[in-house]
Amino acid sequence: PQHAVGADYAVYNLMCVEGFDSIVVEEGNTHFYVQDGCLIWRDKKAVMLAVKGAKIPADGSVTQIAGGAFMYRNELKEIEIPAAIEKINYNAFANTGLEKVTLNEGLQEMDAYAFANIDGLKELAIPKSVKKIKTHKILEEVQMITEIGYKNKTYIVYKNSYAHGWVKRNGLKYRIAEVK
Repeated sequence: PQHAVGADYAVYNLMCVEGFDSIVVEEGNTHFYVQDGCLIWRDKKAVMLAVKGAKIPADGSVTQIAGGAFMYRNELKEIEIPAAIEKINYNAFANTGLEKVTLNEGLQEMDAYAFANIDGLKELAIPKSVKKIKTHKILEEVQMITEIGYKNKTYIVYKNSYAHGWVKRNGLKYRIAEVK
């Protein structure tokens, strides 16, 4: 679309459609562009949607991963989040085939459900730079199975970091990262 009004909602609805191999943005569009298989909202500096084989730009042009951007990408087994990414939103990588995730220093905020419902992801190392992990109390209250969401992983955290306090407050499985 040439106009970005309601784009968050429109893109979120597209995530439920599997099989995207490419994204095309109309020439002259001032709001969106495509880079490395990612639909990027220029003003938000956010990856809004990613197709099969997409790579998150590491050149600083993107600072956040929008909610659901990689959702349902079952073929996605491994990903490294570039250091330029400061925020990962709700369900950004939910319901994917991920088995390995590398979060780099530079990440400041993430949603607890960013990597939700991923059976193959057994551990998630949270960098020291993370200062906020958002949870959703209403989801906790209505969710009958505690293994769904973010509670089925072992978190690797740095001693006395924000993430260390978060895992302890939430009664999550964790281990302390080795300082190199």
